[in-house]
Amino acid sequence: MSTAGVPYEVAQDVGWEELEEELRLAPPSAVVVLDPYAGEPYGALFPRIRDLLRRFPSVPVVAAVELRPELTGDLQTLLEWGVSEVLSLGPESTPRALRARLRQAHARPFKRAMEAALSQYVGAEARVVLRAAAEVAVENGQAPDLARRLGVTTRTLTSRCPRVDLPAPRQTQAWMRVLLACMLLDDPGRTVYSAAYASGYSTERSLRRAITSFLGVDSTALRRAGAFVTAAAAFNDRLREVRELGRERRRLRRARAELQTVAPGE
Repeated sequence: MSTAGVPYEVAQDVGWEELEEELRLAPPSAVVVLDPYAGEPYGALFPRIRDLLRRFPSVPVVAAVELRPELTGDLQTLLEWGVSEVLSLGPESTPRALRARLRQAHARPFKRAMEAALSQYVGAEARVVLRAAAEVAVENGQAPDLARRLGVTTRTLTSRCPRVDLPAPRQTQAWMRVLLACMLLDDPGRTVYSAAYASGYSTERSLRRAITSFLGVDSTALRRAGAFVTAAAAFNDRLREVRELGRERRRLRRARAELQTVAPGE
């Protein structure tokens, strides 16, 4: 099976202890699909589910259940806790519908956190690019993958980014990778090593270098301060710098255009 263009290896009937071990090193593209009842009395597994969501908030969790009116309150509670999607297992469900639900869950925690953290001054066109960049980061992709996700050439994306006040594609994607790693660092169930591994850095040292380069702090201090909040603030600062440079560039372009329209001798 695949979703968002990414093939998935499916592990079935994983126990709770085994699941936690798997998630420590799981890539951010992993999706947990679980039955919130699993043959137990109603609500018996909810404490385990809530603990899972608290320890690994970066992992999309999908509740798979046959929808019935009496479950509405339970499912609302799960969504409030952070479950990404509810997957209907009724007879009307089709493979296409199930795939669509899993696709909606794919990268949702990261996209949700990233969009919530963006400054209000980030424009709609820039947000489209950043949402795609978040999905690409979850899949350990690079700038060329971002161009393909947006359905444009690399050259077109290179010209689009400054036009919508974003850094160059490679820099934008590098920022997304740092933001993703920082969200993983905030997971209580992950170590720095597992966050580095899951976010596509070759070594823990590579992640530490990236954090120092982009954020100017070490990973230990970063975790104490709140890794994602700190990284998001730095990213918004960088976006503000790019916006200001863009405004100045457009002002100079207009000034040159006005000079060119002045007739000689005036």
